[in-house]
Amino acid sequence: MTTRKQSTLFNRAKQSLVLLFSFGALMACQAQTTAYELDPSKYQTVTSEFAVSTGDKIEVAELFWFKCGHCYALEPTLKKWEEGKPDNAELVKVPAIFSARWEFEAQAFYAMQALNAPQEAYDAYFHRIHVQKKYINNVSALTEFLSEYGFAADQVESAFNSFAVDTNMRNAKKISIASGATGVPAIIVDGKYLTSVTHAGSTQEMFKVVDQLVKKAAAER
Repeated sequence: MTTRKQSTLFNRAKQSLVLLFSFGALMACQAQTTAYELDPSKYQTVTSEFAVSTGDKIEVAELFWFKCGHCYALEPTLKKWEEGKPDNAELVKVPAIFSARWEFEAQAFYAMQALNAPQEAYDAYFHRIHVQKKYINNVSALTEFLSEYGFAADQVESAFNSFAVDTNMRNAKKISIASGATGVPAIIVDGKYLTSVTHAGSTQEMFKVVDQLVKKAAAER
């Protein structure tokens, strides 16, 4: 038999459990909200928005330079992020062109794209500069380098001087200026938002910001 006292104690216990679960649910919601909250100081709106090249996907563009040591150091983490990136995002690489001294590496990058060079070639280009300390500063050196991947000198020269590469170069210049970036590496999301290690405070935090910006850009479409 349940007494009135026992019933009262039971009701109090039940109320305590309800409050406990409610509090837990509230804390979970607060934690979830915090996880996706963007800190405005960790990114900036680009100076002038530009068209993206990824269609329905949210473009995540890395602005980089082959001669940049920080860009080389970022490569492993960038590749790891790409493997686990949001399904609605697509990574593209844009060689920065802030002045004439940046142009050759950008032209070499787009020439390799035009030739459908393997990923190993891009990795080796970085490695040659930052590990072997051998700089590729002219077309002759580029043809010698790409011969290791089966490309003939006339193929490389034709691609290097092609209309397609020239068009890509012009676009890269526009993006470099429009982004408002002051250095590399920098990440531009959907042609609207820019972040970097300098903005975010660390490489790990930068990619958290990128993921959040992908969500933000998708919600704004």
